[in-house]
Order: sequence, then structure tokens, then C-alpha cells
Amino acid sequence: MSKFSPFAAFALIWAITSLAHQLAFTFWAESWQGWLYVFSASVTVFRPTCVMRFGVLIFTSLLNLIHKLPFVPNHILYEGMLHLIMMFALVGFLLSRRGQDEWRQVRAGWRKYLPVLFFAILLKVIYFALPIIPHGYLLGALSTLFLVFALGRMLLRAPEMGGGDIYLARFAPIIRAGVVIMYFWAGLQKLNWDYINPDISCAAKLHTEIAAYFGSLIPTTGWALHGAIWGSYAFEFGIPLLLIFRRTRLIGFTAAVLFHLWLSIHPAAGIFSYSSIILALLSLFLPSSWGNEIQSIWSKQLNWLGGGNVKKGRKRAGWIAVGAFFVTLITQGLLYLLIDRSYEVFHTANRIGWVTFFIWGCWIGFCYLLAGWRARNEDGALPNKPSWSFAWIALIPIVLNGAHPWIGGRTQTSFSMYSNLRSEGQGNHLFLNRIDLFEFQGDMVEVVQSSPNILAPSNRPRGIQQFANIGHRIIPWFEFRRLVSEMPDDFEVTYMREGKTLELGMTDGKVYGDAEAFMPLPPLQRKLMWFRRLESLDQPMCCTH
Repeated sequence: MSKFSPFAAFALIWAITSLAHQLAFTFWAESWQGWLYVFSASVTVFRPTCVMRFGVLIFTSLLNLIHKLPFVPNHILYEGMLHLIMMFALVGFLLSRRGQDEWRQVRAGWRKYLPVLFFAILLKVIYFALPIIPHGYLLGALSTLFLVFALGRMLLRAPEMGGGDIYLARFAPIIRAGVVIMYFWAGLQKLNWDYINPDISCAAKLHTEIAAYFGSLIPTTGWALHGAIWGSYAFEFGIPLLLIFRRTRLIGFTAAVLFHLWLSIHPAAGIFSYSSIILALLSLFLPSSWGNEIQSIWSKQLNWLGGGNVKKGRKRAGWIAVGAFFVTLITQGLLYLLIDRSYEVFHTANRIGWVTFFIWGCWIGFCYLLAGWRARNEDGALPNKPSWSFAWIALIPIVLNGAHPWIGGRTQTSFSMYSNLRSEGQGNHLFLNRIDLFEFQGDMVEVVQSSPNILAPSNRPRGIQQFANIGHRIIPWFEFRRLVSEMPDDFEVTYMREGKTLELGMTDGKVYGDAEAFMPLPPLQRKLMWFRRLESLDQPMCCTH
């Protein structure tokens, strides 16, 4: 049996999780950033022991995130913050003596593939920079294909860079702290009057909609809805505490696996993607004794899969994981091509992606719990301890992200997913009140009517902003400016601002109304700020994501 490597296990699970994200939201398939990310994750599955492959996975993920901002789910923004920690830790590792030694051994092999990669990047830059080049699907696809080929030539042929367990020891304690902070904020945002109201609570709504898959087996009466509400508090505040202490760690793993697999059943786009990231992060809470057990479990499974040859079984397992991803992706793509690229088809495609994830989630969850049970009487200490490094600074965005609603900042991606939270207006939190360090939430607009409807999803959605709180008409002036300034054709809008009914629009290319509304947003704010659409500022807050 091969020795358990915490880094290799985490890199493998993280790479598969990266692929699971792409099955929840397939808009990435139209971007070169998305294909680089998917390719990097795929090759990491086959060689999870290589630090540089994992580093490229992190880099391409951040590149893809920057491209999609600000329209990303809460957990994908959170994942990007975790990747910042990993990237800072990687820089620290490469600057360390061990990292420099590892790099000296492999740099010649890596460097000789860089010229082709730089050339592929240059061609992509020329494609976007020169206006004389037509920007159609064919040239875009060809330049992306060449870029993927150049990256693949380097990743597949370059020598492996070791030192993974030392690298992981630099970021694992920081990310464990990041997990605790995320759970804390997610629970804190739910401490509001509307979340504890079973008539409108997101916990009650999600429970009812999940229970619908089981007929009458799952109760949905009043006591069950109250149980869902208070149970969600217990899980979100309790899981991180249970994971921290060795004596309760197995209970914490059991709670996390069951809770997040249960949540993933809900049909809302992205929930199974969120569950996948939590299941992956659990691997950083594995004690060494659990790691040895999980390696034993995997070795037996790989031995069976390889017909008595673990190495062959490992390769086959990699092809099963990557193959399942692409089969699912192709199936989703065929739905769009053969039926329609519509809101309804998107949800059907999302369900297909969930099936693939759920098989993976049940397997990895089973392995965690079986390993923990077998090692329940052994030392439960974690394999690495916190020590100071520059990477700890990367925790700051996670800490601040949850505070955004309370300082007048963004509300859509502030760990407030499915929380019934409203910080706008008088707010509905049990004890927190907004302090406007930023003034975005103090200037709200209600869209009375518009032609065409600027709030409606397009017939061919190209991002998750199309699915955010459909039908809600109250938004900050900031988001109103985003919509108005990006309208390509003639339109007219009637809206209310500061108690006044106003109009603006564009006719034959000429604008009328408040000129400020037509001014493009500042680039940095445009990328970092995104606000939730509301139904009301003073009525009970319905369930939104």
C-alpha cells in the first residue's frame, strides 16, 4: 500500500470539485478562460502529486473568476478567496529552500515548453487586440484550442515537481480558519426575523422543495419546517466547531457530509456545486490516522479496479472521473443544441450535472466516514499546525466579505445565500444594523415599468445574473446604472427614486433623462460589486439567494 499524501489527496479531490463546479454553470464553455481551467483540473486528476500542475489549476481558476466577476455564486467567490491563500502559500513555498531545490530539479523541463505557450498567448492577445480580425466562433475556438494545446504540452510532458506535503502545510491551517469564518458569517446572516418565520424562511422553503422529491416520506408540516430552520442553525454554527476538536471530529464529518448531500438535492442551480466545495475542504480536516485508513480504502478499490494492479486502477479511476465529466457536459450541451438555450433547459441540464456530482459526493463522503470510524480510537491530531506566513493576510477578504452588507457594500455575494437577509432600508437582522461606510444601499430605485423589460432574463442567458431574483423590481441606483448604461438598443424606463416618478431611455440612439444613469460604472466597482434585487423594503423578506 502506498503512503498517504495529504497534498495528493487534497489536490485530487479539489480538481474533481473544480470540474463539478463547471457542471452547475456551463456558461464557461464559451470562454477561453473556462477551457484552460477545465483542462488544468483534468490533468491534475491524473497527477495530483505535482505542485506545479496544482499551481496552474489555481492560476487558471483565478483567471476564470476574474473574467466572470462580479456575476458568480457566493461559494465560487469564496473559492477564489481560498485560491488566493493557496497562491500566496505557493509563492512562499517556491521562495523557500525546499521549494527552490524542487524548482531547480524541474525548471529545465518546464522552461523548454514556455515559448510555445507564450506564442499561443500572444496569438490570443492579437485576436482580441486587432479590430481587423473578425471575432467569430471559428477563430475564437481555434485560438483557444491552440492555447489549450500549448498548456497541455507543458503540463503533460514537464517533469513532476514534488514537495506537495510541505506546500500543503503552509496553507491547510489558514484554509481551515477560512472554513470556520465562512460558516460563522453564513450562520450570522441568517439571524434575522424572516428566516425564523416558517411561512417565508429559506430553510423551510428549501426543505419543502427537497421533500417534494420523496413524496410523503419527508414531513413538511409546521414542526418539520421549524426543525429545518433551527436545524440549519445547528449545522452551520456546529459543523466548524465539531471539526476543530479531535474528540468531536467524526461527528463533525458525519454532520457535514449528510447535511451538504441533503442540501445538494435541491434543484436550484449551484447548490450541489456549493456542497462539492465543502466536501473537498473536509479533506483538510483529516487527521493522519484517518489519512492512512483512507489510503487503505482507496488502495483496495484501485486494486479491484485495476485487476490486481493499483497503478492501472489509479489511471482507470482518473479516466472514469474525467470521462464522467465530459459525458455529462456533452449531454448538457446537446440539450441546449437540440431543444433551446432557455431558462427551463438550464435547470434540466443542472439536474443532470447533479446526478454526476451526487455519485461522487456519496463515494467521497462514505470514504471519509469509513476512515474516521476505523481510526476512531487512534490519535486524531491534524498533520500540520498553524505557523505564521504571509499567506495569512489572504484571510482578510474572507473576513471582510461577510461584513459587506453591514457597511453599505455588496449584498449578493456576502455569505448571505438563502438567508432571507435584508440590510437595505430598516433591515431585518435580529441585532445588526447597517453603517454606511459605502453609500450604495442608501439610494434605492424601483423599476415601475420598462420596454423592453430591463429586469427580465434574456432568451439566451449567458451568465447567472440572468437568474438572480427574477421578478423583483427594487435595486440600488448602482445596479440600475449597470442595466441602463449597458443597454445596446432603444428602450424606455419608468422608475421611482427618492419618492419621485421619473423616466429615461434611448430613442434612435439618443438618450434622455438622468445623464448619470448612462455613465458606465467604474471598472473596479463594476467587477467587485453586485447587489440583490428586492421585492420590498418594508414587507417581510422572501427567500432569495
